Amino acid sequence: MITRQDIAFPCQALPGEPRLQRLLGLYPQSQKGLWMQRVKVLAGELTAPQWRALGAVVRELTPDCPLHLTTRQDIELHDLSEQQVPIAQQRLAEADMTGFGACGDTLRNVTVCPCAGLNADTADLAPLAWHVRRMLEADDQTYNLPRKFKISFSACSKACGRPFVNDLGFVLGRSRDGQWEFTVIGAGSLGPRPAAGIVLAERLSPRDVPAMVRAGFAVFAGHGDRENRSKARLRHVRQRMGDEEFLSLLGRGLDEARRSVAPFEGELAPAADLPRHRTLHFADGNLGADAADALAELIDAASGALRVRVGLDHRVEVFARADVPLDDLLAARPALADAARPQATILACPGTRWCSRAIIRTDRLADRLRRELGDRLPADLTVSISGCPNGCSYSQAAPIGLSGCLAATESGDKVEAFDLYVGGQLGCGPALADLRARRLPTEQAVPTVERLLGDSPSGGEQRDGD
Repeated sequence: MITRQDIAFPCQALPGEPRLQRLLGLYPQSQKGLWMQRVKVLAGELTAPQWRALGAVVRELTPDCPLHLTTRQDIELHDLSEQQVPIAQQRLAEADMTGFGACGDTLRNVTVCPCAGLNADTADLAPLAWHVRRMLEADDQTYNLPRKFKISFSACSKACGRPFVNDLGFVLGRSRDGQWEFTVIGAGSLGPRPAAGIVLAERLSPRDVPAMVRAGFAVFAGHGDRENRSKARLRHVRQRMGDEEFLSLLGRGLDEARRSVAPFEGELAPAADLPRHRTLHFADGNLGADAADALAELIDAASGALRVRVGLDHRVEVFARADVPLDDLLAARPALADAARPQATILACPGTRWCSRAIIRTDRLADRLRRELGDRLPADLTVSISGCPNGCSYSQAAPIGLSGCLAATESGDKVEAFDLYVGGQLGCGPALADLRARRLPTEQAVPTVERLLGDSPSGGEQRDGD
């Protein structure tokens, strides 16, 4: 049994127990002796000093390795030695950042779609997300779950927070009398055999969100499989019970939690007037110290009239008031100018470059797609490339997804290949992608994507609105 007191961020030395390492946001890399430190960024928003602090950590500790954006609004530091881990954590803590709970069998980063509180007819959901995170992090049960638990918040009907591939996803809307309310979708997840979530509740008041979270958490902690990790997520509980029994159990838990859990008493603040919007694309989610500094400069230059948020897809979203010369501000910063160019999203996980579980390189194929297809890819298209069947880049739920595998040659050698998926909604809707081809040779991947462009695969994707 791990308690909150067993985990100290920043650590004084790398813990010897793998469970504690993961709870501090650490994973060993594929390179022996090197570590990845993940940083949780709730709602994807960092201050200018925090961006500068990240840039400074890179320059001090890993000058040859960029920051890496994840698909859950986290930021990763790679190539840290065992001796550098406590130093990196200390630098992060000094800037009010943490990796606590970023990995392992616990509550992962609570995500909020970037448009929340910045697009018309949305609300700022960060205070509610913080409330949920603090409530669960105060509970020792959070550090002893069967597996990870993921929560997302979406601020509009486009469901940019991808609720259908989360354990609990809250989608904001309006009641008939104009009050804020949530549709709750959940018990879905990715992985080698992904499954979309289902509607768990409708017309849920923001006051009752903590109770719903507590109910879902209790079902998972009490019924999740602690013996078989491949069947240990909340959606496996649902599949094992059947939807009817699962929903009944969750409903009873919600009724009980309403009597024991303090409601959310805060107000959902209306949207700010920030109509200008630009998306920054960083190749494979990697950005260097210069780009981190440039984002800090951008925030400072607009004097509160501009917001920068990390998205859920290796992109950074920038919102500004109508009187802010946003394009000029971006063009004036070389580290951001090319990233601001309209382009398709090519979403590639780290692959064998860093990940110990990956079986193929992903960056090579991503670079080929950019180089050979370039501007021919529609700007509203996402192509997802995963380095293994776990699908961390949403390959099995993407409009076009390529999931890494190994294929046998005639001589019996194993070579890199991909399973091809088409037609998914990236978790914004219930449609997962259809498996179109197995063990596609790497050299055929780019021509295959080129042929698919005529099928309008981006039509099923849902994106953050301007």
